[in-house]
Amino acid sequence: MSNLDVLFEPFSFGRGHKIAKNRIFMGPMTINQATEDGHITPWVKDWYRRRAEGGVGTIIGAAAFVSQNGRGWPNALGISDDSFTPGWAEIVQIAHEHGSLFGTQLFHGGAASPSSLLGHQAVSASEWADKDGEPARALSATEIETIIEEFANGARRSVEAGCDFVEIHGAHGYLVHQFWRRDINHRTDEWGDPVAFPAAVTRAVRAVIGDSIPLLYRFSVHADVPDGTNNPVTPDELQHFLVTLEAAGVDTWDISCFRDSRRGYFGSDVLLPDWVRQFSTKPRIVAGNLVTPADTAEYLTDGHAEGAALAKSLIVDANWVNKARQGKSAEIRAIEGDQWMSIFQGNDPGA
Repeated sequence: MSNLDVLFEPFSFGRGHKIAKNRIFMGPMTINQATEDGHITPWVKDWYRRRAEGGVGTIIGAAAFVSQNGRGWPNALGISDDSFTPGWAEIVQIAHEHGSLFGTQLFHGGAASPSSLLGHQAVSASEWADKDGEPARALSATEIETIIEEFANGARRSVEAGCDFVEIHGAHGYLVHQFWRRDINHRTDEWGDPVAFPAAVTRAVRAVIGDSIPLLYRFSVHADVPDGTNNPVTPDELQHFLVTLEAAGVDTWDISCFRDSRRGYFGSDVLLPDWVRQFSTKPRIVAGNLVTPADTAEYLTDGHAEGAALAKSLIVDANWVNKARQGKSAEIRAIEGDQWMSIFQGNDPGA
């Protein structure tokens, strides 16, 4: 096969009968083009339509808040009550019309949710504020159970909308990740176990979506900065995390290496997805500075992942996949500076 053929092999999620037509994923990217309360707009429909038309095999939707109290930014997409389901059903239909699979990403901002947006103080596993954030208060045990139920309800709505899979957002310093991080979670009750909340959310989502729907889980190890340390996670803790969540119902790992999938972890030269492979046989999707078709194909061929999630590349060129498949890689628009950020002003530089 040619050096790019690996990109166009089918992808299996490890559960169910849905097979993606290729191994390129549209990663779950923040967009702030929903209505003020989080409903789908024509802009959002066109955004996903262009990437589906562009040949992406699977689209992971932008983070959808499961609670109005978990919004992370203005005009974020939501799935916090049944009024959101019809909009997501339209997005699923658009993806299917062009041969793409689609799933929602369930999200709660936790301490990353600004009080100016919520109208009250944000919440987290414990009292905590990062160096750039506002202080968040610790959740009560009752509130934790409520949020777990909200994740389950978001999953139910996703299935009702026709989604091919569901993903839990457990990365990038948002609420689920906050519970896993020992530098944030200082609780002394049952939720002080760093894996307890991620596992409880996973079990609740699995119970709602049933046995045939694939469940993806996005995680990141280090703090959400390119040079962040691996602490407080160790290889043993990573193994415990993976094994526990797989027992709770995870089928596919969406591994975010935050801008650098080629970075070694835990003081070694071993890449994070290769650490994951030591402890898990589940399919791996990897995000983090995979930009060109050649680099992406090499990464997959070398066995670091089974799927590649693209972000900025698909922002600046919605036809990335089609151009790569047609042997027109040289025509793919390059990422230049911060032009991709124009999506936050309502532009689509990849159109």
